[in-house]
Amino acid sequence: MHKLAMFLALAVIPLSVDAASSPIVWEADLAHCRAQFMVSHMVVSRVWGHIPVQQLTIVNDGSTPIPQRIDAVLDVSHEDTDNHDRDADLRSPTYFDVATYPTMTFRSTSIVKSNDSNFVVTGDLTIKNVTKPVTFPVHVVGIIPEGTGWRVGYTAELTIDRRDWGIVDSRLTPAGVLLVGYSVDIGLTVEAVTNDPGLHPVT
Repeated sequence: MHKLAMFLALAVIPLSVDAASSPIVWEADLAHCRAQFMVSHMVVSRVWGHIPVQQLTIVNDGSTPIPQRIDAVLDVSHEDTDNHDRDADLRSPTYFDVATYPTMTFRSTSIVKSNDSNFVVTGDLTIKNVTKPVTFPVHVVGIIPEGTGWRVGYTAELTIDRRDWGIVDSRLTPAGVLLVGYSVDIGLTVEAVTNDPGLHPVT
């Protein structure tokens, strides 16, 4: 699968926070967040598109960039594949049915640290009216000081079967080839910021 990368810093900077402090809330910099998807077209090629990230909140204890909770909302009604007819098809009841379900959501249920730069997220992904669990690895690209706060960046990739969320279009070409593949590759890049005064770099 195509690899997405966002080089936000040269290294992950260790952080420390007073144990009595409240959880640190990071808000997404939506101008630097992207959710891309790729699906096979008639077996011979791939179609790329993206869905705008409408809202994303990350919560941790401030001692590490590894989150304790992630909540996200994506604006499916503005998905974009650079083709008007194809986008109209994707927004129709055959696929996302954006008139009824204009957003998709994700809410983490478990986050397990692998090391200082990697963790595995499990959570509930809701598309249309169907909620299914997904699990995928996330990489901490970097964290840097910015003004009185901090900026962090993550990348992630996962693959889902669209039929699990009730998107079951199985139209065939006259030659008997599946028009749109069932497997969907998703690539995520995220930047988030916080100005929480309880967050301090380790010296």
